[in-house]
Amino acid sequence: MEGLAKSIGISNMPGALIYDVLTYARIKPAVLQIEVHPYLVREQLVSLAHSEGIAVTAYSSFGDTSYQEINMAPTGPEFKPLLKHEVVADIAAKHAKSPAQVLLRWAVERGCAVIPKSSNPTRLRENLDLFDFALSADDVQRISALDRNLRLNDPAKYAKRAIWAS
Repeated sequence: MEGLAKSIGISNMPGALIYDVLTYARIKPAVLQIEVHPYLVREQLVSLAHSEGIAVTAYSSFGDTSYQEINMAPTGPEFKPLLKHEVVADIAAKHAKSPAQVLLRWAVERGCAVIPKSSNPTRLRENLDLFDFALSADDVQRISALDRNLRLNDPAKYAKRAIWAS
């Protein structure tokens, strides 16, 4: 049966697998969905996808927020939740926006679509109110400098086994 899908997407693929897909698939993926937030910037992967004409959809834009409710977020004095990080708070105050809006705008300005999670009507409206301000290049750089290569969506943590072992 032909013509049942307009586009296909891929999720959580590293660059090598994206190149495999591009080499062997009959249909080029339209979108790559990956975890992206200031603690996991993924500059090379986002750049690779864009250079191949693949849109990027970022999930977990607020970093640890969703993982707190399932006790999977990092803890300890050295870890600061992104929504409370002083760099994000400072930039939010400068633009008279919430930290959540700044984090979403950071991703959008890097060319990513965002899919924030919320069931709160006030937050849903706030999450859409991103297009009446812009971050400066310095703002984007300051937020990107928070990168720790910290993956929060790690199935090995849920499974409690070495699923990435080779």
